[in-house]
Amino acid sequence: MRVRSLVIEGWQPAGWHIQSPDMSGMVSICGMFGMRRRRGTVESGSDRLPDLDFLALVRASLEACAPGVTRGAELKGNSLASPRGWAVAVTPPQHGDNSHYDLVALPDVTVQPDVPCFLDCAVAFSGDPRYAAEAWTQTAGACLLELLDRRGRFAEHVGPGQGRGVPGWHTITSGAVAFGLDSDENRRLQIAVLEANVLHRVAASFTADLESPFFNGVKVFYGGQPGAMEAEIRVNGERHDAASAAMATLNLLEPATFTTVRYYALLLPVPAGGEAPDYPATSLALDGAADRVDDATCSCGGHPDPEHPGFDLSLPQLITELSGEERAQRVTVHTEAMIVAQDVGNFLKVRLPVQLEDGRTVNYLCWLYVDAAVIEEVVERVHDGTSSGHRFTGLFCNALGPWGEALLRAPVVVQGQPGSKPDAVGYFEVIESSDPLLKKVLRDRWPASYILGDQDLRLRRGPTHHG
Repeated sequence: MRVRSLVIEGWQPAGWHIQSPDMSGMVSICGMFGMRRRRGTVESGSDRLPDLDFLALVRASLEACAPGVTRGAELKGNSLASPRGWAVAVTPPQHGDNSHYDLVALPDVTVQPDVPCFLDCAVAFSGDPRYAAEAWTQTAGACLLELLDRRGRFAEHVGPGQGRGVPGWHTITSGAVAFGLDSDENRRLQIAVLEANVLHRVAASFTADLESPFFNGVKVFYGGQPGAMEAEIRVNGERHDAASAAMATLNLLEPATFTTVRYYALLLPVPAGGEAPDYPATSLALDGAADRVDDATCSCGGHPDPEHPGFDLSLPQLITELSGEERAQRVTVHTEAMIVAQDVGNFLKVRLPVQLEDGRTVNYLCWLYVDAAVIEEVVERVHDGTSSGHRFTGLFCNALGPWGEALLRAPVVVQGQPGSKPDAVGYFEVIESSDPLLKKVLRDRWPASYILGDQDLRLRRGPTHHG
């Protein structure tokens, strides 16, 4: 499971200690909007952000996490609806103050009349709703993206027979997110909750109450003040007393100061034959190179799109060299666009274009090692819509194509590119390097056979003719 934080290094709100450079808000410890019964609703005050304005922030956060995912999505009524069939909506607030937002995710709105959904809530203690939107994206939102993408890019898949699994259920689980008054305590509690293997150990206390034939949303929360820690598990929006009590018996670590950790999981029924679970008919259907993943492989049967070849390298070289245990201990931020690992480094994903002799361009999505200050400014510019044209420097951090490890640690200059749509965030693209080999990679045109080898379908079917 990934370990994540919800606060941004260098941003100092009201005495909060800062841990990681991708998030500045904090997720509420309160429960989710109930699926079966509603408590008294909270009056929405004049200072509460209108639903569509808040969903616009959710859209921006989802887009930053998965470029292209919100293409064509419309803000209407109280929902953000994608033409691909998924939606996110704000429900009337059920508890908390006006900074509290209850959200419902609907992975497939074509299922009628009872649309399957799962629920969560978020609060920005800093008073900025943007941070609540980002917090939701990192947890329940990550599960939504992964439910529709299903390739391990946004959350993890755990089978029912695995050591961290829930017997009889396929689990999609987000990263563990911590927030509190001390960054060391944040990390210590994150690791403790991960090592406790909570859902696996308390599964017998709640699995009989998983009612949905599609997917069941489960939130795990642990935190509070020393001597007053709360352990809570919510199933489909309701506090599950038996599961919460079982979690409380696990003797979890108690922090030295106020600290909380939470993560979100979707549990999908596994068919009787043990086959893969039934996923929604909808999908993210991301276009271009961003849709090809798994360490320089693509998503189309092992062959790139013949006309627009591209590869997505899932991790920086320095992260691949860590053991699973080391990753759990060191990685504090892991999104589609950035990774932060304690005592290892800060990494941003960028695009490297390689021109072919036949006029095509191979786009590699790869990783740079950068300073924390670079990530801070990139995040700010993405939120402000000023990333296009912004330049920064870093060190290349992947072995790549036929050049292999010779490109590692090459210094590069990167520039933000315009988005393909008015509301889209463009890639940051490598535009120059002082390294002789990488400079040649960027400048020259290369034979397709040298770059793509037998993965180029053009070599099998011949060039495309027009007219």
